Amino acid sequence: MGSIRVRFAPSPTGYLHLGNIRTALFNYLFAKREGGTFILRIEDTDPERSEAEYRQALTEDLLWMGIRWDEGPEVGGASGPYLASERFSIYRQYAQTLIQEGKAYHCYVTEEEIEEMKRLARAEKRPPRFDNRGRDFSKAEIEKRKAQGIRPTVRFKIENPKLKMNDLVRGEVSFNLDEMLGDFVIQRADGTPTFHLAVCVDDALMNITHVIRGEDHLSNTPKHILLLEAMGFKPPQYGHLSLVHGPGGEPLSKRLESVSVREFRRKGILPQALANYIALLGWAPGDNREIFSWQELQKAFDLKQVNKSRSNYDSQKLDWVNGQHLRILSDEDFSRHALAYLKEQKLLRQDETLVHKILPVFKDNIEHFDQLPERLEVLSDDFQYESPAMIQTPEAKEIFRTALDVLNAGMLLPFDDFAAQIKPKVKAKGKNLFMPLRLALTGKEHGPELKRIFPLFSRDQIKKRFERALAS
Repeated sequence: MGSIRVRFAPSPTGYLHLGNIRTALFNYLFAKREGGTFILRIEDTDPERSEAEYRQALTEDLLWMGIRWDEGPEVGGASGPYLASERFSIYRQYAQTLIQEGKAYHCYVTEEEIEEMKRLARAEKRPPRFDNRGRDFSKAEIEKRKAQGIRPTVRFKIENPKLKMNDLVRGEVSFNLDEMLGDFVIQRADGTPTFHLAVCVDDALMNITHVIRGEDHLSNTPKHILLLEAMGFKPPQYGHLSLVHGPGGEPLSKRLESVSVREFRRKGILPQALANYIALLGWAPGDNREIFSWQELQKAFDLKQVNKSRSNYDSQKLDWVNGQHLRILSDEDFSRHALAYLKEQKLLRQDETLVHKILPVFKDNIEHFDQLPERLEVLSDDFQYESPAMIQTPEAKEIFRTALDVLNAGMLLPFDDFAAQIKPKVKAKGKNLFMPLRLALTGKEHGPELKRIFPLFSRDQIKKRFERALAS
């Protein structure tokens, strides 16, 4: 196998979502495993829908994930430029050559005529196929349409409608383009290229060897093979990934904010955990293992183990995977990642030194970092009690008075010793003893072990909490 070159070529028309970040990840992992080159290319051929905000966001999200491109924007490379909008003159040259060789033509069919073709096809329950009428317009008809101000598109001629290919994921796939489409547009009336022309020219000139993309592009592949061959290029190998579907069975869309990389970042998912989870959407490692570090994932991933079965996004499974990755972190790494998240999301509302000190306490009790602000309320002296009625019972009041007596009698003890001194002096036992203690100290019914929380506070702070609970 020669030098492998793959690309991820998103359109900057929205934030990266689960489906297209998986395409980026699979291309990246394939390139890393095979010692190949991973290229980032921006397909901004539609100026009305492409936005600089989305372009910046997608590069930020890729870097956050740990996906770094070998060639592309900001990095450069011998095949640049890597923005389609900077390559329009190249596309026009290839379109013109195809016209000169009789493989494409100026088409003066209007949008209204095309819409009428589609309407008739729907009425007759046929695929909305272009009938190629623009191929055969006489010179007189063309001049008449020019005089009417009609500007032509450029259409590629479909001369070989039947085609077979070996898909890297799906095996042999056959196409009959007579049933699918007619001649297709490669250059719009305003002179800008369509996706089909731009992607084929760029794949050819950038020596792309493998194209790994979603199955929504499967119907485009025969067009691209024919177009590349017409321009004198050998097509790359194609592999089409099954789409990721939502809980209700619907294909995920970039318009669903809940599955955008931005939203996962806002939620506090670790990048290595997201990569781990996404890799398992269509790839089976061959054993029952589910948790991979970023480095392990790059070594283990094999495109041959990617299957064509439908993948379903499961937010609870992602939370579980992320929780596992949180537990793997050392306390210091957990605090570092958590603090960075709190600062990035502007959620750091307490003293940073104290927050850093307490963060490891929560490592085993959260699934993602956006649960931290609520947990960190324990640092406040005026937190809300989750179960105020539970601290207002006579039994609870007895526990708080006894706790204050123990605190006033001497130095601050480890929690187990502190509780051991309270236990024989009150009626409550077991849960009925420890739940009021937890509520008084943290305001919560559940959370980290009290013996981990207790040493984080001074004797005076703990006294104030029991006095407050007693007075409530």
